[in-house]
Amino acid sequence: MQIHVPVDLGGDLRLLPDDTYEAAIQDFFLGKSKEGNPKLTCKWVITSEYTGKHGKGYVTTVGENVLDDFSLLPQALWRLNSLYKAITGEKIPHGDYENEGFLELVKSALVGASGHIELITDDGSGEDRSKVNAWSF
Repeated sequence: MQIHVPVDLGGDLRLLPDDTYEAAIQDFFLGKSKEGNPKLTCKWVITSEYTGKHGKGYVTTVGENVLDDFSLLPQALWRLNSLYKAITGEKIPHGDYENEGFLELVKSALVGASGHIELITDDGSGEDRSKVNAWSF
């Protein structure tokens, strides 16, 4: 067996130009915030090109990944619920969930959904990164 590692292996998140892109939800991951609070991270994959001027050396945006964090604290669940409702037409079902059960509920309802996301540059963490500012389905 031969393993080929390509030059453009990926794994790094690239700062994308501020714009509205077509994108699809590829996955969700459970994790903790810097403060140690539970969160879900949504992995979006960009499926359209940047609509602005393409200068010399422009690199396609198609296939790039953007991460979007959702706090799982009770007072912050409204944001995840907004995404859930935008895609499914319904609120997240009421109840008490174990971590893995909640993750599977969200993944089964949202992974694969396609829509538009508005990206802005955020430097709140001390390093510029693309941040999802809004979505529409």
